[in-house]
Amino acid sequence: VFEQIRDALDREKAEYEIIEHKPVYTSQEAADVRGTKLKQGAKALICKTEQGFMQAVISAAKELDLTKLKKLLNVKKIELATADEVKDISGLSVGAVPPFGNFFGLNVYVDSSLMDNEEIAFNAGSHTKSIKMKSKDLIKLTGAKIADFSK
Repeated sequence: VFEQIRDALDREKAEYEIIEHKPVYTSQEAADVRGTKLKQGAKALICKTEQGFMQAVISAAKELDLTKLKKLLNVKKIELATADEVKDISGLSVGAVPPFGNFFGLNVYVDSSLMDNEEIAFNAGSHTKSIKMKSKDLIKLTGAKIADFSK
């Protein structure tokens, strides 16, 4: 998936930076090793509804508000996908999934708070590689819908 992201960014002539680092498993560790603010981290979460799976992308400084997301999607039930489901859908482990759910056939929703950052950063398919890019390019490349669903 890392190569897919890089190819998509290159095709769009988007500005980005690849950061290779020691393995990170929390948003704070990732921000520290990347030299970015916590709020610039893009947490990519796969959620399960009765209509199937989708991806919610929020600032690493925020928490997902499932009640708001449920209302936004107009679904009866929503929960985070299990680690096994994440692996089945993306081929990746939790925490390594990039905010490019469209590459896995998922609709992508980006929380409006993430758009307060000109640049965002995220794990790009592994715990040791991150990409820093413009937040507006993420929307362009994923076709994401922007909404308010964090707390």
